[in-house]
Amino acid sequence: MRRISLFFKDIRLIRLLLSTASILILLVAIFFALMTLIDYRPAAQESLLELSEAPSLPSDTVSVLIWNTGYAGLGADMDFFYEGGKQVRTSKEKTLENLDSIKNFLASRSEDFILLQEIDVSSRRSYGIDELSAIAAVLPPYICCFAVNYDVAFVPLPPTNPTGKIKSGLANFSKHVPCSGSVYAYPNRKPWPERIFLPDRSFVVTKFKLRNGNKLVIINTHNSAYDDEGKLRTEEMNYLKQYVIDEYERGNCVIAAGDWNQNPPESDLQIGNEYFRPLAISPDFMPDGWLWISDGKFTNRFLDMPYVEGKTRETLLDFYLVSPNVRPVGVRGIDLNYRHSDHNPVAAEFVLMDNPN
Repeated sequence: MRRISLFFKDIRLIRLLLSTASILILLVAIFFALMTLIDYRPAAQESLLELSEAPSLPSDTVSVLIWNTGYAGLGADMDFFYEGGKQVRTSKEKTLENLDSIKNFLASRSEDFILLQEIDVSSRRSYGIDELSAIAAVLPPYICCFAVNYDVAFVPLPPTNPTGKIKSGLANFSKHVPCSGSVYAYPNRKPWPERIFLPDRSFVVTKFKLRNGNKLVIINTHNSAYDDEGKLRTEEMNYLKQYVIDEYERGNCVIAAGDWNQNPPESDLQIGNEYFRPLAISPDFMPDGWLWISDGKFTNRFLDMPYVEGKTRETLLDFYLVSPNVRPVGVRGIDLNYRHSDHNPVAAEFVLMDNPN
């Protein structure tokens, strides 16, 4: 009788385990179904502003600053789990310290255009701080065009300490009044369910009237990073290539810049790890006359460890692409030792010319 009793007890335990497993599978299925249902899907193109009465730029010389601010959460103290480190986020105190330093640096600048990437507006990783409003408050002469490129209700990784909600984007700040602002979504070919938890990459365009009747086209881009085979990055680059060439053929001056998550052409910086390995843009990717502009300095450090000067690996991801009717006057990477972001800013100055065609 005791054996029979143990047998039925085992049966009940198996049924309980099966029931628990079924409930867990159902909950996981419901989670993925819900996340798919509410997945942010940006329009292919969206207008951010339209000002037909905007004045022409007062000068043919313009200055630009680009910086991926790392959502004020990737300072020198941080490594990051997705790139081989252990941490998910820094402390709130450190996030606020980073943000204050980012604001102070930007407030000290005088460039005509400031192009920023990874600006959080409501994310767990940055403690729900509206970084866009905080930065805009210290740049009162500037007009801002902002577009979300990462909007996920809950990122479940890592399982022991989920990243949670992320809402972040790109910001184009300008001292001059744009005649238009738009955001263009890059192709998104990541497989399901990976794509519902990753950024929806895009570029933000602001256009400014020139005195010769044409326009200056300023493009802020943030391209895909974790794409080992390079297929997605190739699609993104081809999409942007066609856009900038079309604008140039209309007679416009084009400056595209930001965090390309790639090395510039003819770069010998082919370093990386199993988590992130930047590719180099092909030297013949753009037609003759188009220029890739950087001073060759490192602009990004790897996040597999906290930053240690001379030990942490670095690469160059932040630079400019300009059309043949834009002449670079100077470019300078600004070494901030990655104290408050995993990227350093890059400043440049350009002269706008008539289209040689």
